[in-house]
Amino acid sequence: MSTTTNIFENIGMEIQPAQAAMFTSLARLLKERHGSRIHLYVRGRVEEDAYRKNNSDGLWDTVTNDNVHIPALQKEGLEEREVIAQARRMEGLIGEPINRLALANRQMGHAFAVGAWRHPVAPFMTRASNIQLLHALTESMAFWEREIREKGLNLVMDGSKFMAATAHSMGVPYRRLSLARFETYCYWAVNQNFDHPGLKETYDALEDWPEAEIGESYTLATQKYEFERYDRAGRRIIRTLPESILRHFYYKARGMEKGDSIFPSDLITSPFRILNAQRRLARLATTGLEDLAGKTFVYYPLLKEPEVSIMQVSPEYLSQHATILSLARDLPAGVILAVKENATAVGRRVKSFYDQITALKNVVLLRPDTSSIEAIKQAVATASIAGTASMEAAILGKPTLTFSARIKWGFLPHARVVKSESELPSLLRWAVFGPFDADRAREDGARFLSALKDSSMNLEGFRRDGRGRYHSNKEDIDPLYAGLCQSLGVAPIEASPEKIKTEKIKAEVA
Repeated sequence: MSTTTNIFENIGMEIQPAQAAMFTSLARLLKERHGSRIHLYVRGRVEEDAYRKNNSDGLWDTVTNDNVHIPALQKEGLEEREVIAQARRMEGLIGEPINRLALANRQMGHAFAVGAWRHPVAPFMTRASNIQLLHALTESMAFWEREIREKGLNLVMDGSKFMAATAHSMGVPYRRLSLARFETYCYWAVNQNFDHPGLKETYDALEDWPEAEIGESYTLATQKYEFERYDRAGRRIIRTLPESILRHFYYKARGMEKGDSIFPSDLITSPFRILNAQRRLARLATTGLEDLAGKTFVYYPLLKEPEVSIMQVSPEYLSQHATILSLARDLPAGVILAVKENATAVGRRVKSFYDQITALKNVVLLRPDTSSIEAIKQAVATASIAGTASMEAAILGKPTLTFSARIKWGFLPHARVVKSESELPSLLRWAVFGPFDADRAREDGARFLSALKDSSMNLEGFRRDGRGRYHSNKEDIDPLYAGLCQSLGVAPIEASPEKIKTEKIKAEVA
């Protein structure tokens, strides 16, 4: 590995298709200002070929397909002892059970997503044995070991947990662009747990801050058709079925990994499964906030699964169903648990999920079109494994209970982390009955929001559309670069006046 003090000398950068334009621009800026060698990593042969073909300007010094887990999952004739020995060596390097790495991948961690049992799973995953899974996990780690060592990578960016965990074990900085969960604010996470550096320090240093103003969640764009009438939604989904089937076989014919990532039968059954789930939910989720007027209730917003907030950040609590059972069990007498489904999760849970929840006498299902912000305001408290609604409740100064020890707002006095089930009854009594200083909590929440903004980058063009794709503006690149430098503790290099003038002329000509 290189011993250079120039952290930007050799960069390993994994680019997701939805963020390609932004990271390509960032790579070009790093190359121009720091002379960086940029080693690009993509997740598929087609993407690898495309980037190689369109690299006439030499932006990418190397282009590599890092999707090694699929062939590893299908390898036959493995020596069990060798695989286990290698897996245990990796566990020693990363300091945690290697099976936790599986949770960071929707396919390898599928069986752990208990609230998304109907989420499509790839054929190669269903056929894989435990030894093949261990082999895939160790091969993914070994791949990054070789890449970091052989290419002398000084910095790795935006890659998977495999990249992050390996880099950490080798002392190589890792940075990932992460959403701050508020408007278009983002930050550079420093590890696979999405830790937000400087947030607590910024909070402690603040001396003045405005009142908190917060609207609906930043994810609202992906749920803008939140639970249309199920019949209309069903027709829309079924109408797209032929297109989905044709796309699948196109991927298959081109040899693309996407062609092997789902059973064709899932393509056919999925629309009808979603339609049935919508109908079932329409029958069961009939409670509105007006029905809860004058009643004491705790709000529980369900998270979509597979979801990084559960699978990667909160692996100690994998079952939302079990969490709801625990909350219902320990609620004080007369208090209701109001559960709201996530629009994007419909069709992923097993048929009995909602039946089992509604069988609990102190649990109700809110109508899917219920405003999450209004539910937070009306509820006495909010509970969640993790997720945006918990942070929004904390910002609004409402008591909030989370089951994840890695949440960024856990240091707030009114945001309590459930460390064990034995303390849940007392925490719920505190959330419902206090003692609780509402004025102080609102002040702390507003202070947290200011700190979140101050310690993040406002990438105003970095927006997610209704199909989950991200878009960005050229104006976002400079703050993105400045934020990266700040995160790494290095001084940014400004573009020369000649360079700025040249770019301005080019823009005017264009």
